[in-house]
Amino acid sequence: MSQSKAGVLLTFPVAVFFVVFWLVPFVSAVYLSFTDYEMAGTPGWIGLDNYRRMLDDPGFWNSAGITAIYTVCTVVPTIVLALLVAVPLSKPGRLNRGLRALIMVPAVMPLAATSMVWVIIYSDQGLANTLVGFLGVAPQSWLTSSDLAIWALVVMVVWKSMGLFVIILTAGLQALPGEVYEAAAIDGAGAARTFVRITLPLLRRTLLFVLVISVAGAMQAFVPAFLLTGGGPADATQVLPYYIWANAFPYEHLGYASAMGMVLLAVMVIVSALQFGFLRGGDS
Repeated sequence: MSQSKAGVLLTFPVAVFFVVFWLVPFVSAVYLSFTDYEMAGTPGWIGLDNYRRMLDDPGFWNSAGITAIYTVCTVVPTIVLALLVAVPLSKPGRLNRGLRALIMVPAVMPLAATSMVWVIIYSDQGLANTLVGFLGVAPQSWLTSSDLAIWALVVMVVWKSMGLFVIILTAGLQALPGEVYEAAAIDGAGAARTFVRITLPLLRRTLLFVLVISVAGAMQAFVPAFLLTGGGPADATQVLPYYIWANAFPYEHLGYASAMGMVLLAVMVIVSALQFGFLRGGDS
């Protein structure tokens, strides 16, 4: 068998998977976004009506705003905390190796299982109320308060996501050239100045990679809102992916849900392009 035929044979399963589970659903969603498909009957072409409908849909704009808040409030603390933890963990040592393995535990836990654990933590007699009780604060309704529910989700997601980013940033820190730090030490640069002037610029590619995948993950978040709060209370945690799901299945407005999915995808592509553009700009 020639190398070209062997290459085609080896890539064929991947190509089939891509076509069946990505390309066909994507093309179908694009088509349905221009129809009034209601899960029953035949999709009827309505052009841009679904996209015009979004402009006057307060539920869409409410979900988009909540998604923006959720994205910023999960991505920023996660990256900052992960970087602060990764710096000391990047040092060699048996203890650090053990800590790196331990901090990955939340990241490898299934998200559904993690959500169920945090439902217990946020219960009336759970760990969250026990901890605030030590501070003299009355028990809180973490998941049923419109003021607290979104922040309860944020805390859980930061805890869940941080371990993976710690490992990525630790690998980036360990790959930095040691000669630069030796030269900085000879010049008398302090730890803070070395971190700001040397570590952060050299780690820029890794930080931007973490930023891209964390923003994309936050903008697609569905499971925490679905399992912990069901989008409530009073739609306070109804992120856009949850609103898309609610329109697609409980309400059976699949055409409208597909249109919102296309808008979310377009926003994610634009945001990712801006981030990669910033990366290229720093290299010029």
